[in-house]
Amino acid sequence: MSTSSLERCIRCRLILQECICRDITPLWTEHRLTLLTNKREERITSNTGRLLQLMLENYSLVYVGENGWEKEIEAEIARSEYTPVIFFPISSFNGGQEIVEEKGMPLNIIVLDTSWSSARRWLRKLAFMEVKKIGLRTVPSSKYYLRKQSKEGNLCTFQAVTSLLDELGNGSSGSTTSHMNELFTLWVKSLAKERGLTFPELESG
Repeated sequence: MSTSSLERCIRCRLILQECICRDITPLWTEHRLTLLTNKREERITSNTGRLLQLMLENYSLVYVGENGWEKEIEAEIARSEYTPVIFFPISSFNGGQEIVEEKGMPLNIIVLDTSWSSARRWLRKLAFMEVKKIGLRTVPSSKYYLRKQSKEGNLCTFQAVTSLLDELGNGSSGSTTSHMNELFTLWVKSLAKERGLTFPELESG
């Protein structure tokens, strides 16, 4: 029986025998996540932004292109208890921790959950909003073995966000992201196995 015909979990999108949802306890983070996505991305089995929605509590979801999406973004940016930033590496980005120290409040991190080419287009749509861009100071090796990265240093949405939370030193984020990353590894392994992909990293452990 092909894996395409097997029943999948509607949340993590793994086949039911591999579902990781029972091991997920949504966690609260000091910094808020505003996840920009669209209906097409949401339908992709290997989309990693879905995992952030399952594992984090302090987030909002905005569908780019849907009626009123700009107003939703503006409402998130206007939240007085957070400093809004766009998480996207440009040539001259700011450090997230420096902004936290300067403003004295946690961040509302706007994340573009799409391909790199689409993210650049979405970024242009947000150009009218005067929001600082932040990036990672140190970019880890990609653990997303499901498809070849288009450029060295490009990370999937999930790994980019957990790496940023680690850099921000989000209270107990060390233990938070550690468990999140363990589940992410199981998720990647399951999808890789479905697709007949083998990697040294997946064969060990």
